[in-house]
Amino acid sequence: MATVTSEPEVQTPKIRVRGTHGTSLSRARLIEEHGFVAKPGRIGVGAYFWTAMVETDDCLDLARRLARTWATKAEKGGQYASDKEKSLAIVEVEVAFEAHDVLSLDDPEMTFRLWALIREKLASLLGLKNDKDWEGASDKINKRQGEIHGFIEAFILELEANLGRRFKVIFKSQACPKYSDPVLHYIGNHSCFAIRDTNVIGSMNITH
Repeated sequence: MATVTSEPEVQTPKIRVRGTHGTSLSRARLIEEHGFVAKPGRIGVGAYFWTAMVETDDCLDLARRLARTWATKAEKGGQYASDKEKSLAIVEVEVAFEAHDVLSLDDPEMTFRLWALIREKLASLLGLKNDKDWEGASDKINKRQGEIHGFIEAFILELEANLGRRFKVIFKSQACPKYSDPVLHYIGNHSCFAIRDTNVIGSMNITH
């Protein structure tokens, strides 16, 4: 009788990315000790990072500058006023994940679906009925940031339920902080990612 042998499993190489997160030194030390706390944001609930995809010093340096500029803006806004160590720090991580663990909200279809959902929700919430209403609604919309983040998270959760899987990492390009780099004005946005499952973090390092 012939022996039936099973095909060996093909190991798919993991995607490896580095990310930077700007904050105060006090908060960086807490992250180092206890890990990241997932928070609502523009790409759902997670811990947020600027992406360093290419393994070169220039790529990582750019991600560090973006993180530091963002943290500087937060510092000037008083976000770290009550922190014991207010000096700025950057938490760098290396993450590894499978392709099916990722949701890219930069996909054109996803971008449109998310835009349509948020527009529909805001129209109902703020009573916006025509183009004229929308033109004068910027201040009202800015005050509803919490609700908008909730709409985005609900969109992601529904997508996960329909697909029957949980996304561990979400990518979405974001507007770069001002003054981070003069060339970025011509690029527009830079890649960001949100970690929803901290098990993807392989290493962590704090720089000042």
